[in-house]
Amino acid sequence: MNWFKKLLITAIWISIAQTLQAQYHYNAWFCSTLSVPVGNKFKIDTEFQHRRQNGFENKNMFDKNLMFTLRSWVHYQHKEDIKFSFSPFAYFSHYRIIQSKTDETVTPNSEIRFSAAVELQHEIFKKLYVIDRNALEYRIFSNSQSDITRLRARFGVRYEFTEHIKLTVFDELFFNVAGTPIEHVFDHDRIGLNLEYKVLPNLKFDIGYIHLTRLPIIPVTGTSKISENNIILNLTYQLHKRTKTNKVHAIG
Repeated sequence: MNWFKKLLITAIWISIAQTLQAQYHYNAWFCSTLSVPVGNKFKIDTEFQHRRQNGFENKNMFDKNLMFTLRSWVHYQHKEDIKFSFSPFAYFSHYRIIQSKTDETVTPNSEIRFSAAVELQHEIFKKLYVIDRNALEYRIFSNSQSDITRLRARFGVRYEFTEHIKLTVFDELFFNVAGTPIEHVFDHDRIGLNLEYKVLPNLKFDIGYIHLTRLPIIPVTGTSKISENNIILNLTYQLHKRTKTNKVHAIG
């Protein structure tokens, strides 16, 4: 994994080297997921996501469209502390991140994405878990942008107050390994917290906050960093299963 460490260090230094003043944005992310257990170890999720953003020269995070997403996931719980996930298809409609008045009327760009991930968790103290998730994404855009291969590395801790209430704090780094110039090896970084509340055995809410620092993907030549404040709200409904299921921690 020496190549991985070198690439990670390179991405961090490229991020630090960006000296231009970051522009601030305010977004609201909404997500709903239908989860279907298949047997004792498999689960299929269908996810719909909608993100909103502030308009030009305002801070109203609900003002303009930012993204629509339809994505499927297949999860395999290999062991209690190891989960493999694969997304065979995802469709994204990306609206331009608004930095000028003209950005509000730009036609959205679409993306097809394929993803694979592995998530590990380890209980270090009673009810306190360390979580490590690594993912690989292949992104195909509808415009002239080259296909992009992106790696994601998330590290966090989760504390389970009760069976129904869990708090997670995490940092996730995204960096591009193919399809972008060297200035865009660093894609973006997410630092956040998430509170999960299970209302019913098959219904849960996630509410949280993510501070995000990114380089714009459209245009990919842009080097001015954007700083985002994101409020997140997720709703997950799992169909009832007749047999006892293994405990699975959902991937965000």
